[in-house]
Amino acid sequence: MKPPNPQEADFFRLRAEWLRFKNHVFDANTGLPTLAAVLDDVRRLMEERGALALVYFDLGADGHMEPVHGWQAYDELLKGFARTLLGLREEGQLGARDIIAVMSVRSDKFLVFVRGGDGSSFDAAAIEVRARRLRERIVESLPAHLPPGVEPPVAFDMGHALTYRDPMLRAERSIHRALDEAMFMGLRQRTREEDLRAHGLDEIIASRQVVTLHQAILDLRTSDVVGQEVFTHGPAGTPFEEGERLFAMAERTGRLVELERLSRQRALGSARRHLQPGAKLFLNTSARALRDTDVAGAGFVRMVDLSGLRHDEVVLEITERLTKEERGPYQTILHDLKRQGFGIAIDDVGAGYASLQTLVEMEPDYLKFDIALVRGIDRSSIKRSLLETVVDLSGRIGAKVVAEGIEAEPELTTLRDMGVPLGQGRFLAAPVEVALDAPVAP
Repeated sequence: MKPPNPQEADFFRLRAEWLRFKNHVFDANTGLPTLAAVLDDVRRLMEERGALALVYFDLGADGHMEPVHGWQAYDELLKGFARTLLGLREEGQLGARDIIAVMSVRSDKFLVFVRGGDGSSFDAAAIEVRARRLRERIVESLPAHLPPGVEPPVAFDMGHALTYRDPMLRAERSIHRALDEAMFMGLRQRTREEDLRAHGLDEIIASRQVVTLHQAILDLRTSDVVGQEVFTHGPAGTPFEEGERLFAMAERTGRLVELERLSRQRALGSARRHLQPGAKLFLNTSARALRDTDVAGAGFVRMVDLSGLRHDEVVLEITERLTKEERGPYQTILHDLKRQGFGIAIDDVGAGYASLQTLVEMEPDYLKFDIALVRGIDRSSIKRSLLETVVDLSGRIGAKVVAEGIEAEPELTTLRDMGVPLGQGRFLAAPVEVALDAPVAP
């Protein structure tokens, strides 16, 4: 065996060290440097100009984007936001020497260090104007860079601060203090907006202004409609027009059960006229609301009976995201509903929150394969392998697989070839608003 060349060994060692270093200072997803990588450049620019404006953006503010759409879609959103910021430089909103960075590797927090114009310096009013212009341009430009399935507007927190040269302060600590100030401003903004949204949510619930939509679930072989999943959104033109935002806010503010009661009444009130003969009504139910009698107990059964639907025409969709401690009580509730003839669907299957044993114990009639795993399944052998496991399990326990979020023909073709019987998504049928016949009282 040929002995190793010392020069080659040194080359590969140095290359490995460089790659490790690069992975800590450069975010491969967005293509942007981290704060650690640009800190010296910021310091030099601050010493040259005397002061810089720091503008801070936090895309993880509302906390629901990544859990709902999956990490792949969220990574694409972060790429789109980075492209939007770089586009502002190209159109002159940011200067060539202004610095754009992310807080750290894989972060969803973005930083822009803005130098003042030649012969001018920043003050609080000037920073406020500059930050407002940047926000307006981002809101206008970002939709062109959004991944499939993510609809505008995209919520983000924003703050700004002044970092300046002070001979009594180490430059790096001055920069970090400005960052703390900008982050705190973003937090205050979020708190004010949360208070306004909570008040708006109270008004929506009190005035029963929710919008009910149906999305068809199709037999992928025959294209026949076999079910309708019910979605609840807030009024158009409000922050709650997107249903996920509506329910996320309700959960954060302790209004979730109240909102689910209203959604259940509206869903059952519109069901008989809009549900095709032989089709089933799929009702989303959070784990927390399962213990409420009007959502999944005696009051719910009474509402179904008043709506004119048979028990076997109604399926309760339960998220897979239950902790081990939660499963016992909920299994008892679900088994009781099954004994009364209702169907059970497990949502978000494959998202990694439950074991296969848990799925078996809950005795579901339907396994809904997670939307994030359906997206691009034609190009991912890992996603196809995971789906094969779910399809095999469904055959063993007598459940049917529903593929969620089908957005393109290659995805549909792959799912059909893999023997998935049911599916839904905008490529098949978009959600449609339905009119309310008459509210069903609990």
